[in-house]
Amino acid sequence: MDICCIVFLTLLASGFIAAQEKQLLCRSPDLVLSYSSCGSSIETLVFGVEPCYLNGFSKWKGTIFWIPKRDVTFLRTTTVLWYERKKVLEWRQVLCIGEDDAYTFCGALKGETVNTTTRIAGDKANYPMGEYTAVLKGFYGHSEADLFFCMNFTLILKKEPSYNFG
Repeated sequence: MDICCIVFLTLLASGFIAAQEKQLLCRSPDLVLSYSSCGSSIETLVFGVEPCYLNGFSKWKGTIFWIPKRDVTFLRTTTVLWYERKKVLEWRQVLCIGEDDAYTFCGALKGETVNTTTRIAGDKANYPMGEYTAVLKGFYGHSEADLFFCMNFTLILKKEPSYNFG
């Protein structure tokens, strides 16, 4: 094998590893939450979430920083949640339809900076400890070809949440 092939394969492998690198969202005694891009995401989104624990909470704030490469007139997402290699949830939602949209990023123009905070609510349920994986995909249209981002989220639940509000 000549030196050019070795250099090319090394660069290709290191680029693939960097593209799949996990980004830590938060860490607490309760959980570890991280994400990475899946596949060849077209756009980069930066996420944040707080507070970084589950005990006593079912509401969080999520922040999104994003510069869309198309006008955001229609936007839909799919989320698939896995626990112990079993699909436990598949959720599809249309976020933007072009009129009377609930999210502030709906209507953002191509190249416009989106920096927004949104409320995230969850059920007050006891989830088993372990590792959860969620795949979140965003589409600018109705077709799978309209994919503009794909993110893998990993949540490691270190202890079962308790919701004692008394």
